[in-house]
Amino acid sequence: MMRRSPPLPLSRRAALQVGVGAFVASVTQSWQEAFAAIESGPGLAGLAAAKGLLFGASFASHELARPYGPQYAAIYKRECAVLTTELELKMPILRPDAATIDFAPADAFFDFAIPAGKKVRGHTLIWNDYLPDWIQRLGPGEAEFLLETHIETTIERYGDRVQSWDVVNEPIAPWDRLPGHLRKGAFYSALGEDYIARSFKVARRMAPSAQLVLNEAQTESDDENGVNFREGLLGLLRRLKDQGAAVDAVGLQCHIDSARPYDFPRFAAFVEEIAGLGFEIVITELDVNDRAFPAGIKERDAKVADVYRRFLAAVLPIKALKTLTLWQLADHTSWMYYADVERAPASQRRPRPLIYDASFNRKPSWYAIAEALDAMAAR
Repeated sequence: MMRRSPPLPLSRRAALQVGVGAFVASVTQSWQEAFAAIESGPGLAGLAAAKGLLFGASFASHELARPYGPQYAAIYKRECAVLTTELELKMPILRPDAATIDFAPADAFFDFAIPAGKKVRGHTLIWNDYLPDWIQRLGPGEAEFLLETHIETTIERYGDRVQSWDVVNEPIAPWDRLPGHLRKGAFYSALGEDYIARSFKVARRMAPSAQLVLNEAQTESDDENGVNFREGLLGLLRRLKDQGAAVDAVGLQCHIDSARPYDFPRFAAFVEEIAGLGFEIVITELDVNDRAFPAGIKERDAKVADVYRRFLAAVLPIKALKTLTLWQLADHTSWMYYADVERAPASQRRPRPLIYDASFNRKPSWYAIAEALDAMAAR
C-alpha cells in the first residue's frame, strides 16, 4: 500500500547520545542527565560493528521531501551502516503499468545512500503479493518472461551498489492452501514452486558477488500461524538446498505484535535450525506493534523497549546472524503510523513502534537495542 500522511511540523532536540555503559550506570538520573553523560559515543551502527554485526534500517526516499527531511537524513547517517529500500523497488512503484519502468524513486534512494557511505539492501525483486493489476492478468508465458527480465533490468541498473538482494519476498502463505504452504500469485501460477529457484538463478547470474536472500514474515509468533510459517519455510529451504539453489541467506522480518504470543528462545531455536542448513541469517524488518499496550506513552514505550530487549537477548547469540535491520527508525515514518492515519484520521493514539519519536528524540527502545549490542559477544 502507498503510504500517505499530512506533513508534520516537527523539531529535533540536538542531543546526539550513546555510551551504553554510561546510560546503564545512570538509570536513576533524569533523561536529560543521562543524555549529557553519553552524548559523545557511537550510533547503533558503531556499536554493532564493534561486535561484527551490520546494523541498519529501511529508508524511504520520499521522506526527504517532508519538512523534517534533514532530521530524517541525519538519524540515518548516524545510526545505520546499511539501508534497505522500502517502496522504491517494489513492482507497483517500479512498474505501475506495462509500458512504464520508473526508476526515479529508487535513483533518489541511491543518490542518498551511496554518497553517505551506506551499504544497500535491495528489497524486493520478486513477490507474489502487492503486484499491480496488469501483472495479475498476465498469461503464464508472459509472467515467466517478466520474472526474468525484471530481475535482469533491476540488477543491471544498480549493479554492485547493492550488497544484498531480497530476491524472493514472502513465498509462504498458509491461508492460500497450496502445497508446502506456498503463496499463490502470478509467478507461482506461471511456474509453480520453481519460480523461486529460477529467480535466484537469474539473480546470481546478474549479481555474482551480492548476498542473495529469501525473505519471509510471520515465523516469530508462538501460535498456530507462526508454526505453519516455520514449517512451510523450513520445508522450502530444504528443497532449495537439495536443488542447489543460489540462496545465501534467509531474511526473517520480525514485525512483533504485542497482541500475539511469543516465545523468543523457541524462535531462536528455529533460527538455529535454519542456520544449521548452511544459510546466513538477516533480521530484515524488525519493529514492535504496541496496539495491546497501555495508552500512556511512558508505560507503552517501556513495554516496547522490553520487547526489543527480550527479542535481542534471544537472537543476538546466534552466530549465523550477520545483519540486523529495523523497518524505519522513527515512529511517524513507520508503515504502522501511515496505516493508522489512513484508518483513523482523528485518533489521538498513534503507533510508537520504533526507536525515535516524531520529534526525532531517542526513546527507551533505542537504549534497549544499544544495551543488547553492547552486551553481545563479538562475532
